[in-house]
Amino acid sequence: MSTRSGALDAEAVDVSPARLLALAGALGVMLSYLAVLYEVVATVGDPLLFYPVVLAPLVAATILSRFIRVSVALAIGGVLFVGGVMWHMLSVTTSVEVWELVSNNIELLTGQTVLRIEEADIWALTVAPTPVFVTWFLALRRQYVGAAAVSGGMLGYLVLTGDAGTGITLLGVVAAGVLVAFGDVERSDERRTTAWSSGADHATIIVALMVVAPLVITVVPGGAATPVTFVGDGQGTPTMEDNVVGSGNSLDIAGTIELTPEPRYTVQSEQPRYWRTAGYDRYTGDGWVRTGTQTVYANADIEGPPGETEQLTQQIEVLTLVEQLPTAWRPISIDHQVAGDVKVNDDGGFTIARTLRVGEEFEVVSEVPNPSAEELAGAGENYPEEVVETYTQLPASTPDRLRERTEHITQNAENPYETALVVQEWLQMNREYSLDVDRPDGDIADAFLFEMEAGYCTYFATTMVAMLRSEGIPARMAVGYSPGERAGDDRYLVRGLNSHAWVEVYFPEVGWVEFDPTPSVPRRQAEQAAVNQAGSGGDSGSGGGSGGGSSDPVSVDELEIEESDPPDTGDLPDVDAAPANSDSLEESLLEQSGPTNPVEATQEEDDGFLVPLPSREQFLLVLIALLGVGAWVRQSTFTGRLFRAFVIRFQRRSDPATDVERAYERLVLILEGRYRPRETGETMRQYLDDVNAGRNARRFVELHERARYGETVSQEDADRAVELVDRVRESAR
Repeated sequence: MSTRSGALDAEAVDVSPARLLALAGALGVMLSYLAVLYEVVATVGDPLLFYPVVLAPLVAATILSRFIRVSVALAIGGVLFVGGVMWHMLSVTTSVEVWELVSNNIELLTGQTVLRIEEADIWALTVAPTPVFVTWFLALRRQYVGAAAVSGGMLGYLVLTGDAGTGITLLGVVAAGVLVAFGDVERSDERRTTAWSSGADHATIIVALMVVAPLVITVVPGGAATPVTFVGDGQGTPTMEDNVVGSGNSLDIAGTIELTPEPRYTVQSEQPRYWRTAGYDRYTGDGWVRTGTQTVYANADIEGPPGETEQLTQQIEVLTLVEQLPTAWRPISIDHQVAGDVKVNDDGGFTIARTLRVGEEFEVVSEVPNPSAEELAGAGENYPEEVVETYTQLPASTPDRLRERTEHITQNAENPYETALVVQEWLQMNREYSLDVDRPDGDIADAFLFEMEAGYCTYFATTMVAMLRSEGIPARMAVGYSPGERAGDDRYLVRGLNSHAWVEVYFPEVGWVEFDPTPSVPRRQAEQAAVNQAGSGGDSGSGGGSGGGSSDPVSVDELEIEESDPPDTGDLPDVDAAPANSDSLEESLLEQSGPTNPVEATQEEDDGFLVPLPSREQFLLVLIALLGVGAWVRQSTFTGRLFRAFVIRFQRRSDPATDVERAYERLVLILEGRYRPRETGETMRQYLDDVNAGRNARRFVELHERARYGETVSQEDADRAVELVDRVRESAR
């Protein structure tokens, strides 16, 4: 036992440059997926818990790598994995069967973000230790390929779920390449000889090619593929419909966007409403995720809102192929023709599990909340625990200034209802509506509140939800379609350009109530402009959208189209009305808002020319590429020949002794280039005799020996030495 322990100790302390680089590669590939898992924890829970969860298995692997076998370490990793899965299953509020857990994970591999997982922060905390422990243990025990496989598998899972972006994936792949390549160099028998230099150069060249090649080579040669890039996504301008109602379980906030005038539905309804298709509860800082599960309609326990409601029947006709089911909130029943394909989300919304065909008609019945302003103002703050936990979530990275600004804006509000009204009106008054925006970096709500002048519905709704959540008020973002154009008595034509996002705020004993912070007038003007452009032959946005196609659409020519009124909010006060105990909402907002132009408020007056600085990713890519070029130069015979030719032809002069030594190096290069390299152990005189180098070379060697073993070297000797080598060079031409 002592012999084995001593061997492991020696192995642990035996560190070469190649081993250090291999271990750095192991840390790099672990960092790639740990960065993703950290973002999951920071989005949903407390990120401080992540550090001990990662450091503990790292320390354990470092210590145990000296004492236990690989098989034992793998068994420990298996126990960590099973224990983590069990811990997560026990932490979720709903019971989960093993087969359901497997099914959910397979579904995630189709591009569904892990943020959809219930208690996603606990899931990330339980998943992280296993690959960290096993990867680091195997790397310390020189099982480099196995270490790369374990971490690569974890990273691959996150790539398939869509959580690992291009930069993170590239980091992981390059780090895995470094781990395997330099691990192979370290394991070679000649790693402490010149083979290290050659092997390291080859590994560096391979890693550099792994980085650079995806940037310039398409995935499918000759096809429609595009290179991987860190500047933009290479795609055309998306449509509002694709971004808002066609996003599925996750919604990313986009930049510049277009409207598509394609007709989608006609809705027969006594009231114009927002036709809801989905709701999003988990805010990630740059987008939204819908969590929870879905239940088959026939097995769902469907209930209406807890407060006073009004029943609303909607007759919906499908005009093009669509994959969304629009309903007024809150739907309670649907026709049997489509009921078999309907699923009920945890939030109570309906989802269709197939594509709706052109000409299909069905009826939906909804229980629409109908509270008075007094009821909302007096609803209080006695929220259910599960509502608070789910709908007040904000990422840990949310800047404190968002909460501080919200407190300042709403300082005169006396209850959550007044707070919601004030935030809604402040956004309408202080931000412009525009489809042409640059997507900001960092937190969307914070950027829209402090840095942007304009945006569209997802920016307004996201910011309002974040502001309300910062005040502890449960809120979420809903998406779907605005009422559309009136097309007859109680009939509305809904187009792709009517796709919209708004806010739902929770009130005890009332339920979820709609608020819309997006300015309505400029939004309608943009929609009308898109319709007019399509009618005059323009193609802006036509043919796009999330409908999946528009073959043989139902004709809408016979519809008498006119602009519809805003949705009826029942007894809710007009948004221009001031909240209770406020002299004037508008005056209050103007006093509290500060500068209305956030760009002007923060921009320095500097009109000078600024050279854009490269991003960290771009700097790293250039650095890796330069390292690869440097390694190629070191290994290239062409560059070696070029260097030798320069040295042979030109000799920089210095002191006499240095001049003689440099002349000697020139002579060796000249003779080896003309004849052959010197053999190991062969003296210079033996070499000259064998190649018959000539009289000038022999005279130089005699002079060199006198200079090396004599006490001093005169300037005359140095000049003579340089002259003799020049003669050898001339004769060698």
